[in-house]
Amino acid sequence: MILPWLNAKEGVKSVNVIYAQEKASATVTEPLRWILLTTEPIETLKQALHVIDIYAARWRVEDFHKAWKTGAGAERQRMTEPQNLERAVSILAFIGVRLLQLREVMTLALYLRKKGLSDEATSIENQCCDRVLETDEWMVLLQHYKIKGHDGKTAPDMKWAYKSLAKLGGFTDSKRTGMASWGTIWEGWDTLQAQVSGYRLAKEMLAAGKAL
Repeated sequence: MILPWLNAKEGVKSVNVIYAQEKASATVTEPLRWILLTTEPIETLKQALHVIDIYAARWRVEDFHKAWKTGAGAERQRMTEPQNLERAVSILAFIGVRLLQLREVMTLALYLRKKGLSDEATSIENQCCDRVLETDEWMVLLQHYKIKGHDGKTAPDMKWAYKSLAKLGGFTDSKRTGMASWGTIWEGWDTLQAQVSGYRLAKEMLAAGKAL
């Protein structure tokens, strides 16, 4: 279906409509139904599926915004110059991605287990946290939350990293969800970064032969 769309600057444009419905199954009793409006072409099935894929990514995009604004603190910036604010939030965007990667270890694993894919869920949780944390970061975190039998030289798994960072931010999991708020994750991250800075300074002083 094609609907007209009026743009004051560019005149009338075509708006395509896609109707997508999830397949019913033993686990899906109320299938999702989407009516999507797009200016992207949908002449072929491949093009239509591409638009659906874009829309399906909106939850991850929204989660990134939470990680970026609330977690990494983009909304808390109070720069008066637009250029300074742009630089600050750009840097925080990279931190937001790292925090989101840690959180998705928990959310994706939960989703996969609901689908009966336990091995895949465990595989995600068991990824080494050096995919997200630098060596100094996970080593400092390991001083807070030691792992029985761990050699202290290899990066622990991602699930441990998420839980440890949350605990460092004051997370107690009183509701037994296993998921900390973005504010709590940021508190843990901020505390960790302060300690890592001190750790790196101490290493530099020792390397220079200075007493601590």
